[in-house]
Amino acid sequence: MSKNNLVNRLFKNKSNITIKKRHYLLFAILLTLSTKTVAQEIQIFEIEAKIDSLIPSRVKDSTPGLVVGIVKDGKLIFNKGYGLGNMAYKIPNDSKMVYNLGSATKQFLGYAFAMLHSQGKLNLDDSVNMYLDDWPTFDHPVTLRHLLTHTSGYREAYTMSKLAGRAIDVDRLTQDECLQVIRKQPNLEFIPGTRYTYNSTTYVVLSEILKKVTDTPADKWVEKNIFKPLEMNSTQIESYVGELITNASESYSFDREKGYTNEKSNRAIFGAADIYSSVEDLAKWFTIFRSDLLGGKETQNVFLKPFILTDGTNSEYALGIRNEMHNGLKVYHHTGGHENFISQLRYYPDSDLGIIVLTNFGRNGWLSASRVAELFLDKEMTVAPQKELKEISLKIDKLKQLEGIYVAKTLNRILNLSIVDESLTLNGRNRLVPISGNNFGIKGWNGKIEIEHSSQSTFLHLIDRKKETYYRVKKWEENIEQLKTYEGKYWSDELEIVYNLYIENGELKVKNRWFGVMKLQPISKDFFESNKGYYIKFTRNQQEEISGLNINSERTLNVYFNRIK
Repeated sequence: MSKNNLVNRLFKNKSNITIKKRHYLLFAILLTLSTKTVAQEIQIFEIEAKIDSLIPSRVKDSTPGLVVGIVKDGKLIFNKGYGLGNMAYKIPNDSKMVYNLGSATKQFLGYAFAMLHSQGKLNLDDSVNMYLDDWPTFDHPVTLRHLLTHTSGYREAYTMSKLAGRAIDVDRLTQDECLQVIRKQPNLEFIPGTRYTYNSTTYVVLSEILKKVTDTPADKWVEKNIFKPLEMNSTQIESYVGELITNASESYSFDREKGYTNEKSNRAIFGAADIYSSVEDLAKWFTIFRSDLLGGKETQNVFLKPFILTDGTNSEYALGIRNEMHNGLKVYHHTGGHENFISQLRYYPDSDLGIIVLTNFGRNGWLSASRVAELFLDKEMTVAPQKELKEISLKIDKLKQLEGIYVAKTLNRILNLSIVDESLTLNGRNRLVPISGNNFGIKGWNGKIEIEHSSQSTFLHLIDRKKETYYRVKKWEENIEQLKTYEGKYWSDELEIVYNLYIENGELKVKNRWFGVMKLQPISKDFFESNKGYYIKFTRNQQEEISGLNINSERTLNVYFNRIK
């Protein structure tokens, strides 16, 4: 309502007010309105100044950059672009331009399944085999909920493609190829529901299931039932490589020799990624967090409920969205990366505050959305009190007994305990503060490390919000003759590929025509770490001869290669 309309309404048929009083009242009203407007302008100015101070130094008017949006009480109260969205035509980043959200896409498909569940068109606790024909069965049933919460035990196609020597975003990866990774999987990597392991491939499976249930392609269903009701009219789904996305930003990387490179992707698999959206549309998406207008209260509750693992641990992941705490405040959030786009979406329900940060410059354009939130919520946040570490004295001889390399039971991570300056340290950096005979803390961290030590074995338990167990292995002092016993050719039925292991310059290496050479560094007997982030465990037959190898990584376990020569 304009100032004049408000004044007219106040003075209509008010004959008992004198002209003089009217002048005073009019002045007071105009003063109040103008003061309020100035205060709002000052507040926005302060917000802008604070956010400007956080912008990465590499982002300039002539470089790629980012766009920031702040949503308060359902309204986009601040948005600003930094740098260029298109370098070729010098088009700046802004709140209307659309950006590939990467894995932040998962929440849209997660909400779709919450809607279908509340409508009775499917049940999240149904087995996947109820919806897909000719789908593999395993010793333990995998449910739709397992797929949505990354607790299924299925293979991850991206990691498998890398092991096959295919560069993600360069080599073509289709939806059917993703499904074939699971179809060829010999066993589940773990019992469903027992572990959380992030897995984009399960969302490819979910898009197939949605199509079966609704008789509509998943992208079209989401557009009709989510984007349209929320009036997210600029949001688009890339359903095939090369599809025209209107008003889209381009993503870039920078190399000192090549300069700026326009990053492109050779995959478009909706479900795991490939939604393009703008700050203005994503502000409308936050409606689903603050109301139950789209699908009802049951849909909202199902969507936001985090999965509890079978051991009682809260995975802090719901249906395509993380449900966690940030300095004492509940936050629903997800990040994503595709090409050189990075997206961050965060919503704080108790404060009705949403933060959107989208960059087209990769890590060069990274601005922490949680840091932006702290600008607004610092008075509401409560940082957990730092646990006081009451250090006890342990003799150096006892500390030395705990030195060594500790390997995760899943054989995909290692920790190194060593003595530095007469203190036991984790990975040579963090000093372990002894707080009891077998327990250690780290300054600035509220978790603890518990070590079980005996003459037969030593275990390390890393305890924070969950408990991870590692066992100590005996360091292997290899020689060339011992390394030669690992040489040979190894074949994977899953990947349909041969790895050639050989010795060169005193090092064991893996060669494949597609990914080149990978170096293997021995950790203990039959266990090696590669320079590409994989861990290799060799297997032996009854005659103690090398018979094969298993490859493990953060997202994929037990990819087996049989020794053929």
